[in-house]
Amino acid sequence: MSQKKESQTHRILSMYDRLRNGEALIKKEEAARFQKSEKSIQRDLESIRSYVEVENVNEYIDYNREKKAYVLNTETPSWLSNEEIFAMLKVLIESRAFPKVEMDNFIEKLTHLAKKEDRTSIKKKMANEKHLYVELFHKKNLLHTLWQLSSAIQSKKVIAMHYKREFDEYASERKVKPVGIMFSEYYFYLIAYQVGKDFDYPTIYRIDRIEHFEQTSKSFKVPYHDRFQEGEFRKRVQFMYTGELINVKFKFTGSSPQAVLDRLPTAKVIRSLEDGLVFEAEVFGKGIKMWLLSQGEFVEVLGPDKLIDEIVTTNNKIQDKYATELNGSL
Repeated sequence: MSQKKESQTHRILSMYDRLRNGEALIKKEEAARFQKSEKSIQRDLESIRSYVEVENVNEYIDYNREKKAYVLNTETPSWLSNEEIFAMLKVLIESRAFPKVEMDNFIEKLTHLAKKEDRTSIKKKMANEKHLYVELFHKKNLLHTLWQLSSAIQSKKVIAMHYKREFDEYASERKVKPVGIMFSEYYFYLIAYQVGKDFDYPTIYRIDRIEHFEQTSKSFKVPYHDRFQEGEFRKRVQFMYTGELINVKFKFTGSSPQAVLDRLPTAKVIRSLEDGLVFEAEVFGKGIKMWLLSQGEFVEVLGPDKLIDEIVTTNNKIQDKYATELNGSL
């Protein structure tokens, strides 16, 4: 390829790439950038327009009179808008899911996906939160581990892992059938069934507490009707605690019934009362108990009886503890 032809190819690809990223091209500026005449730039733009019209039916090159520049209009933009990037960064930072080095890397890469002229604005908006970001105590890089675990899940292979709970002195070895990865309130979790255990529900492991794991050659099968579905599991689990799957019924007298429906996706209102609403939801037992207790006086558990007994016992223990402390301070 001649030097002239190579230069033209580079010029056209550069302009097309920037159009695809949402940039607006001003003919005079492009001529100065590439040291070419405006007529040459016009011919390049016509070449790009011809290519787009043939190859991409949902895209076309247009002249924007307000900007006095050429833009790529498309029904499905390949770039992210400022609003989308800003919202994604806010959610990512609030999650505190990654150590500071990884989080800074994510912020930089996501910001770079914005239009070139808008990157500075996004960086300024995120500068303070980036500076004050507080990483989690474990400070572990999890990206490689998450990818390896997802591969084991996809191939349906048993994994052997060394898992150390917070107050354990040593890690214990466990063999599990991994079926899903979830994120909830700061942490990534592995959802898995223990090998040799006949539980109706899976066990949840915090991934940052897995010190080491290996994918074995042993496969496992999950019947289609019994396959694990992260979306369905998430609807029924609270605070990543499982337990027996139950139907809970409770009366709610708080100020925001909508918050209940958002927190418990399986919940539905079965009765309206003068002083509140009665909800019913299918959930895992341990997590729902924690949520119900967190609602204090605004919740009255109506069933099942076993859960009512557990709530009463826990409340009695709390009451006894405060009574003991209060008497001790007198």
